[in-house]
Amino acid sequence: MPIEPLEIVRCPAELRAEALALVLCDLAPSMRRQVSGGLLDADDPAEVANEPLYIARSGREMRGAAWGQRQSGNIALFWPPQFARGHDQQTAFRLAEAVIADLDATSVEMAQVFLSSPDIETIAVLRHVRFRHLADLMYLACQSERFPLAAPDPCELRYVPYDGTQRGQLMQLIDKTYEGTLDCTALNGVRDIDHVINGYQATGVYRPENWFFVQSDHDVGVLLLADHPKARHWELMYLGLVPEARGRGWGRQVTRYAQWLARGANVERIVVAVDAANAPAVAMYRSAGFEMWDKRAVYVRFPPA
Repeated sequence: MPIEPLEIVRCPAELRAEALALVLCDLAPSMRRQVSGGLLDADDPAEVANEPLYIARSGREMRGAAWGQRQSGNIALFWPPQFARGHDQQTAFRLAEAVIADLDATSVEMAQVFLSSPDIETIAVLRHVRFRHLADLMYLACQSERFPLAAPDPCELRYVPYDGTQRGQLMQLIDKTYEGTLDCTALNGVRDIDHVINGYQATGVYRPENWFFVQSDHDVGVLLLADHPKARHWELMYLGLVPEARGRGWGRQVTRYAQWLARGANVERIVVAVDAANAPAVAMYRSAGFEMWDKRAVYVRFPPA
C-alpha cells in the first residue's frame, strides 16, 4: 500500500551524522569518514546550514536522505536518495529535486554521479532531475613491480615541470588536447578550463613538480599526476596529446615516464580512470601493465541555460 508522502527538509545538525551514514551506506565504514569528514567535522554553523544535504522525515524520524557534495572546480558529486525504510518513488524524486535546486542556485557548473551497479529506480530518479549517461569508466591500476627500471628514451620527448606561473599556457594546451578526444566526448567544450584545473589541483596532494608540459620541438601534450600518500599511490589524473602528436606511440612513452617517476617516489601503484569506449587508450594502458580493478557508470547534469 502507498506510503504517505514525507516532509523534505534541509538536514538539521543533530541528524547530520545519521543522514550521511545513510547516503553513503554503499561505502565501507572507513570510506564514509574519508568522504564526509569535512562536513562531519565542520564547526561553522553557516557552512553546515548551506550544505545541500536533505532528508525526508516523518515527525522527528528520518526516513531518507540525499546529498549534493560541492567540490573544487565548480562541480558537485550527487549522492542519490537512500532510504532507511519503505518509500514511494515520488519521495525519491522530491529529495533529488531539493538537492538539485540548491546546487542550481549556487551556479554549480556540473553535477555528476558514479554508480557501480545502476538499478532501475536510481536511474529513474537521475532522469527525473535531468542527468544523462556520460560514460562507463574503467579504473585501472599498475603495481610497482611493473614500473620501468630506467627512464624512457629521452630523444623524442622532453618533460618540463609546471612551476605554477604558466597557467595560461597550461589552459591553452589542455584545451587543444581535448580536440578529437575519445574520452568522455560529451564534455568537449562544456566546462571552463580554469575550473577543470582547479579540480585537478584539489585532487590528492597537489605537487606542481609532478605536472608536466610534454614537448617535442614544441608543446605536444600534458601529464598531470596526483599524490595520494595515505594510500601510497599516485593517480594519473590526465594525459593528453594534441591531435598532430597522436598515433606515434607517445602516449605509452609518457605513461612509462610517469611509472618511472612513481618508482623513484616509492609508491606502490599508479591508478587511472579511462572511458571504456576509448579503445586505443584502454589498449595502451594495458600494454603498459595496467589491469582493471573497478568500473563505474557516470551520469552528469548541467544546469539549465
